[in-house]
Amino acid sequence: MKETFDLIDYALQQSGLEELKDPTQVQYLGEGAWHLAYLVQLRTGNAVVVRFPKTEAYGKKVEFDEAALHAEYAGTKAYYELANQVKPGICPKFFNYHVEKDRTFTVESYAGKAIKLDQLTVVEAFHIGAELGEFFRKMNAADHGLTGFGYLSWNGKHIEGKLQYDASESMKEENEEYIDDFKKFIDTYEESISPAAMIELQNCLEDRKIMDQTVVLTNQDTSPENVLLHSDGTVCLIDPVPILYSGDSLAGNFLNNYRTLFPTFFNAPRYARHEFDRYEDRLKRIADGFLEGYSHGDLAVKRRVKQEEFIQLTDLTVTHWHLLQTDELSHEQKIRYGEREAIANRITVLVKKIEEFQWFDEKSGTKLA
Repeated sequence: MKETFDLIDYALQQSGLEELKDPTQVQYLGEGAWHLAYLVQLRTGNAVVVRFPKTEAYGKKVEFDEAALHAEYAGTKAYYELANQVKPGICPKFFNYHVEKDRTFTVESYAGKAIKLDQLTVVEAFHIGAELGEFFRKMNAADHGLTGFGYLSWNGKHIEGKLQYDASESMKEENEEYIDDFKKFIDTYEESISPAAMIELQNCLEDRKIMDQTVVLTNQDTSPENVLLHSDGTVCLIDPVPILYSGDSLAGNFLNNYRTLFPTFFNAPRYARHEFDRYEDRLKRIADGFLEGYSHGDLAVKRRVKQEEFIQLTDLTVTHWHLLQTDELSHEQKIRYGEREAIANRITVLVKKIEEFQWFDEKSGTKLA
């Protein structure tokens, strides 16, 4: 424990905070896939969370990668700063990081506890989703000042998108891959699947495009464990996976996660402890609220986001199919997706969701397809 205490003290002082005096100031919060987290009560009355990267993740030793760590933490810092400009308090106000072999850390303001799905009413769930949707919409208009497209990388001085070429060409290639992969899946899938599925995917991709000037800094990981509630009930986001991409696409990703991925991955070790399948009604209401907050009553926006949700759903299905084509699943794949039987059973559920995908907007009484 003394080694951990010393590391926390080092992190605090390197971040310009007070020296750690008493071990009782430190409380172990737990671990995620990649980090160990500690809550530290400062003598000023404030609290911060100190995180250290784990030495082993998904059953494999994690090698020190300075560039990757800079990309991750500088990306988080940039996202927090821009997000708080858009909506003050939506992310931790203080964030500092340091990359050094055996002494890498992040320190950020303590923002509260993660939402408890079992304690939410469906009305509260809808309002949380609506607040997040409105925030995502406003982030689309924020000037991030970064270049490139896709996940973030570190060029030795600052972060940028990994893809440093025309975003529109990248998306064209991506669209072609979605069609090719889904066609291969349909051709080899042992069960029948409605021909309308391919037609709907083609329709979704027909006018799907992006220009360099419409690339936004958005967040790919807004799982319930990363959504906190401040004491006044407002929402806070932590542990983002920042990406330079289409805002509508990541909005569709949010819907697919809350309506499909989280409730169907109950038998994957990565998600099993959350028991998301027990709270499917709350997850869906969060998604409903998100779509309303994001679209702001614009049916054209709703249509684009629903199309992106459908694309994400078909791609998730293809990903499962690809896993079953491998001779042996890796340890990480088993943690993320479960064993072969779970993956095969989930494909059946996903195909049913594709065939029964809801294109009708109940609020406006309009068909969005």
